[in-house]
Amino acid sequence: MKSILIIFSLVILIIFSRCKSEDQKNEPKQISKQQNILPPKTQQPQQPIIKQENIDPKVSAEIISVIKKNLEATKAKDKERVLKTIHKDSPQLSSTIQGMDYVFANFDMDFKLEKVEVISVNGDSAKVYYVQTTQAIRGEGFAPTRASGIHTLKKDNGKWKIYRTEYLSNEPMK
Repeated sequence: MKSILIIFSLVILIIFSRCKSEDQKNEPKQISKQQNILPPKTQQPQQPIIKQENIDPKVSAEIISVIKKNLEATKAKDKERVLKTIHKDSPQLSSTIQGMDYVFANFDMDFKLEKVEVISVNGDSAKVYYVQTTQAIRGEGFAPTRASGIHTLKKDNGKWKIYRTEYLSNEPMK
C-alpha cells in the first residue's frame, strides 16, 4: 500500500527527497516585505512558510491555473495534458511519467485543493504552497491522504510550467 502511495505521489509531483538543486542554492534567502503562512500540522516541526507581499494578482492567477490544469488532467488520466503543465527540463519528469502510467492503469483518482497560494515570484521562477486531498474512487490499496508541499514553477517559452515539487507532509485522512 505504501508503494502505491509513493508512486501516486510522483504523479502529482510530490517527491519525498528534500535535496536542494543548484537552482535552490542560488535563490535569494530573503524576500522583501514578508508574511508568515502557517502550514498544516505535520508529524515533524516545520518552519513557517514565508510569503512575498505584492505579488501581481494576474501573475498569481496564471500560476495557480497551471496547478489546477495539472490536477484536472491527472484526474482525467490525460497524460498529454499533464505533460503540457510540466517543464521540459524538470528533474522529476521521468518519475512523473512512470508514475502516471501505473496510476492511470490502476486507479481513478479525485483531488481537492484545500489551499493553493503563490508565495514568491522572482523573474521566471515562482513558488506555490498547496494543501490537497487525494483519494481513489476506483482501485484497491490507496488510502485517502492530505498532502502539502511547494511547487516550483519556471517559465518555458513564456508559459509557467511545474518544474519541481517539494513534499512537506502527507497524512492519512480521518
